[in-house]
Amino acid sequence: MPQQKSEVVDHLPVLSSAKSGWENIRVEQYCLPTGESPERELQLHTITIQLGQPLEMEWRLADSHLQNTQMYLGDVSVTPGESSIQTRWHSTAELLLLKLSPTLIECAASESLNTDQIKIIPKWGIRDPQILHIGLALKAEIEAGCLSGRLYGESLGLALAAHILKRYSTSKKAIPQPTGELSKRQLQQVIDYINANLDAKITLTEIASFLGMSPYYFARLFKQSTGLPPHQYLIQRRIEYAKFLLTQSQLPLVEIALRIGSSTQSNFTTLFRKHVGISPKAYREAIK
Repeated sequence: MPQQKSEVVDHLPVLSSAKSGWENIRVEQYCLPTGESPERELQLHTITIQLGQPLEMEWRLADSHLQNTQMYLGDVSVTPGESSIQTRWHSTAELLLLKLSPTLIECAASESLNTDQIKIIPKWGIRDPQILHIGLALKAEIEAGCLSGRLYGESLGLALAAHILKRYSTSKKAIPQPTGELSKRQLQQVIDYINANLDAKITLTEIASFLGMSPYYFARLFKQSTGLPPHQYLIQRRIEYAKFLLTQSQLPLVEIALRIGSSTQSNFTTLFRKHVGISPKAYREAIK
């Protein structure tokens, strides 16, 4: 594969999750002129989503044949981590890259399964609505300033890892399918923990380890117990607490923002308006 003048490594992403605080998942959007990326070693499992016009791409994993793929808007490619790959594209490429760490794959796998024995199967130019939906949701969250918090990115990343294991791995039994609900005691422990940490950057791993469960198993049982995934429940509780502080205290908005885990007053205002329909200031004035 002859080298072209343009390489991925020479271009900065136009959008990145670098400042999101999300663990074990990285999201990057690129707009690249015609060119190629030389052979490189991928450390992370990488999902590529085509965002632009139809694009002819060539892929070559080490010790494998060249794959020539026509990618259309929304098409997906899956490249396993710890593999050497070369890519070439024949027109401007608008790509969204979702990069998953091996740790995230382990969190989604069955606790009884040795993830070292699981291999991710490469796929090029496929249609996968679930991957596309998760990718676009993560992209939108970054564009909005990551208002929903650290738990949001981790939750979607975990759902993505579980889907990859189920659809594109050598083990079709890697994903547990938990049934039932959390016990009343467990659920109350989680609720108390969330309420005590509304100002903190709570992660699924922290809550799950608090109950001695894997993150994926906990997230499934929590949703079956409450009707909401953990990240939505956390946002709901933060909004409810913000309403309480707005009506029952004279705290400045910047202090309320900090107490519900928002990094800035602006982020708090945007999040509150998104879920309530009006700004915190307008809400406070309306109840006087």
